[in-house]
Amino acid sequence: MAGLTQQDEKLQFPIICNVSKETWKTKETKIPTEDDPKLGDVKKRGILLEAMSAMALLLAGADVLIMRHPEAIKLVRGMMAELTLS
Repeated sequence: MAGLTQQDEKLQFPIICNVSKETWKTKETKIPTEDDPKLGDVKKRGILLEAMSAMALLLAGADVLIMRHPEAIKLVRGMMAELTLS
């Protein structure tokens, strides 16, 4: 709070989030579609999980995102563009 209310420069550091590391190590991104068809396509599942995690972190105040999949990056850019339209 001191970084926001008192303009303390030492507490105003960027929040860097490694979305790809946390997303792609989860078991849900590795389970084959044949083993659990209710989860959907394994390729889409990982991309959507990375994109939605990134959006949640952005909305929570992240400054820098580290992402891995190009399709997830496109989705996040598209969602950001839609949110910034006025």
